[in-house]
Amino acid sequence: MMEKLVTKKNVLWISGFVTVVLFILDQIGTFRLCGSVEYGRCMDTLYDVLIVFLPTLPLFLFSLITYWMQDEIYRAWFRFARWWIPLSMLLIFLAPDYSGDWLFPTDKGRIAFLVSLLFVVISIVLIAYRFYTMRKKSS
Repeated sequence: MMEKLVTKKNVLWISGFVTVVLFILDQIGTFRLCGSVEYGRCMDTLYDVLIVFLPTLPLFLFSLITYWMQDEIYRAWFRFARWWIPLSMLLIFLAPDYSGDWLFPTDKGRIAFLVSLLFVVISIVLIAYRFYTMRKKSS
């Protein structure tokens, strides 16, 4: 049942939709979305929500790349992505809003950037590895 719901097309459309919504909300800005009155809790909450969904951007890019690849390459990449993205979102959610440590600053923005960067690097390595192993098998 889960395999039918998680298809290449569904992952592409859902991640693309979330990415477009994030870009639109970013263009509007948290200040205007919260009434343009004054800085407050609404802006902090909205920023936290937007930053938690940041890993969907690389998910969309890689689902777009793997959409036209062989199904085996896509499945290998998606087995990795289906646990990495929720784990990344959880780590970002649990990270503090502001860092109190000057030596190793840890906040939502840095965690979001780090897990997104790691997702990109690991995805590239995984896709390249699968692509070359499949190319070796066929020749």
